[in-house]
Amino acid sequence: GGSMSTIIAHQFMMLGQKPPKPIAGMMLCAILSDTLNLLGPTTTEWDKSMVALLAAIAEVDDIEKLAAQQFKAKSKQLANLSPNQLVCGDQKEFTIETKGFTAKLAFGVIETTDDAIILDRQAALLEEIDAVRNEKNLDALFIAVVNIVELRSTLLCAGEPEIELAKVAFGGETRENGQVMDLGKRVSRKKEFVPPVSSAVSSGAWAKPTPKRANAATELVVNPDDPYGQILRRPSIRPST
Repeated sequence: GGSMSTIIAHQFMMLGQKPPKPIAGMMLCAILSDTLNLLGPTTTEWDKSMVALLAAIAEVDDIEKLAAQQFKAKSKQLANLSPNQLVCGDQKEFTIETKGFTAKLAFGVIETTDDAIILDRQAALLEEIDAVRNEKNLDALFIAVVNIVELRSTLLCAGEPEIELAKVAFGGETRENGQVMDLGKRVSRKKEFVPPVSSAVSSGAWAKPTPKRANAATELVVNPDDPYGQILRRPSIRPST
């Protein structure tokens, strides 16, 4: 990841050496991606220093242009992904111990230069979030769609567990019966998404939801006609046990 690239670049510097040009370019791209072109809240002064150093080694004259090209390529790739791949592609699970119960949660992030393209698919994404939450036996599963150009995010809340927890954790304006919430300028899962959720659960302001009736059986399959190996969800054809 980006933070590891900053550490490695610093180690090179401490040893009085410099990484080969191709490696410097790779590390530069990793830091720009991880820090949202040095504009994200996790950005450190070390990141900025190492970006300047690596750009010089990699002979990159226009860092802004490189970051823009990177983000555009990443966003273009998202169009080829299925709802399952978008929901599960960058998802982190965590547990929170509180009085009376342990909450098992997950928070996924979809970073894009054009969030409208992703949000146009929100019906399918909400359905997939619901299915994945139940498959993984999670108490709540959030997906944040992060616009990495305008540095703002939209939260997708598939069901009552997410809607109620989001109200307590973020309190943003909602639409679509509470299933879509404006997170404003929050963009970092580590610093701005997970901490409010953890605090809301730990404070006792959110009650663990009662288990829902299981959804109709489905299974994930690889689309044989798709050159990208798109993973699709379909009704299960396996006999129930």
